[in-house]
Amino acid sequence: MDARTQQQQYAETFRGLHRAGDPLVLFNAWDVATAKAIAKTAAAVATSSGAVAAALGYADGEHVPFDMVAGLVSRMTAAVSVPISIDLEAGYGDTPEAAATAAAGIVKAGAIGINIEDGLSAGQRQLVDPKQHAAKIRAVRDTAQELGVDLFINARTDPFLLKFGSPEQCLEEAARRAAVYAEAGADGIFVPGLTDLTLIEQLVQRTPLPVNIMVTQGIPAIADLARAGVRRISLGPWPMMAAMRAIGQAAATVAASRQYGTLLQPNG
Repeated sequence: MDARTQQQQYAETFRGLHRAGDPLVLFNAWDVATAKAIAKTAAAVATSSGAVAAALGYADGEHVPFDMVAGLVSRMTAAVSVPISIDLEAGYGDTPEAAATAAAGIVKAGAIGINIEDGLSAGQRQLVDPKQHAAKIRAVRDTAQELGVDLFINARTDPFLLKFGSPEQCLEEAARRAAVYAEAGADGIFVPGLTDLTLIEQLVQRTPLPVNIMVTQGIPAIADLARAGVRRISLGPWPMMAAMRAIGQAAATVAASRQYGTLLQPNG
């Protein structure tokens, strides 16, 4: 099987993970080692842009040079045998052409899905005009089709993170944008910062797109999100933060005790 055929099979598999059954829970990776570890038990791997940026020594928000992102994607897709989706932030530019170019680079590197957000413009986090974001989505869709890959486009919208208004106003804005992005060809809607279960249920009922929720403080349990109809749950930067805490604690133990602690336990 050639690489492009395998990639398209991964794309079909990934799309299927958003349909009936348990929601897709993504334990987000930030480098090749974490992708390999996660892929041992997960049906798919996704990156967290914040975690990737931190691992490479950059701030979040498209500060990582795109060539570094594409290179990481290429190494990750070569290292694991599951679908890989990439957090592409806002598409590395404010124009449809820029987003299409970035998406093409990600697809050529082997990924089968992206997140692309409407809350980052010219280096500033803000809600852009939904028509502007819809144009990006259409351009990305056309480019991926030209490359022969049915890319899963997860359209992210940030009214809750950016405190657009009251929770109810944020929900209205998220639902309005979901409709625009669905019309443009998005495959999912990603709403970070939405944690209220009643509002989550209302969003699920108001959009035909699979709803993606990001884990944060106050998030309902996975079982409750599943009952609400959520189709995808992203752990975002939390896995990296937990790993860094564990490393820091282990380093402190070695420094204080002058012993190896649990570091020499055999791998399971």
